Amino acid sequence: MDVIVLVNKAKKGDERAFAQLIEWKKDKIYKIAFSYVKNKEDALDIVSEAVCKAYISIGTVKKSEYFYTWLTRIVINTAINFSKKKERESFFDENYHIEKEGEDLSIEDNIVDNLDLYNAIDQLKEPYKSVIILKYFEDFTINQVAEILEKPVGTIKTHLNKALNILRSNFREVQKVD
Repeated sequence: MDVIVLVNKAKKGDERAFAQLIEWKKDKIYKIAFSYVKNKEDALDIVSEAVCKAYISIGTVKKSEYFYTWLTRIVINTAINFSKKKERESFFDENYHIEKEGEDLSIEDNIVDNLDLYNAIDQLKEPYKSVIILKYFEDFTINQVAEILEKPVGTIKTHLNKALNILRSNFREVQKVD
């Protein structure tokens, strides 16, 4: 599949070409969205919204060979905005939530260790969270992460180093408590 040809066709209004571009990377963009929200329905909503945004603004792609970098950026921005909106909504919902008494926590106790890393990553602020997700979960190189986030390579390395230090520090604190 020649990405450049398909992007150029999509820019001229060829819906099939755009659909082929999305079809080719649909699993990858879903995985990116899911890594932000950890929920299938929300991830699908993010992908749907991001694809619509991409379709509407396909003409703004400067270099056709960087279409997937451009699309990844749209997915990340959409996921971040979606998460912020959810946080605002959940803040108000928590005021009306009634805890169930006597819940069985033994199941939770068994899976907490497996979730610590994901929870710690979820707690990271931007841009640290994006750098970790793209580098370690999506297997992008430092150069690709820099391109996607539109930052210099040195900045990405600094963000990655700070993010890893934050995660290490959080795990040390958890170990002290345990």
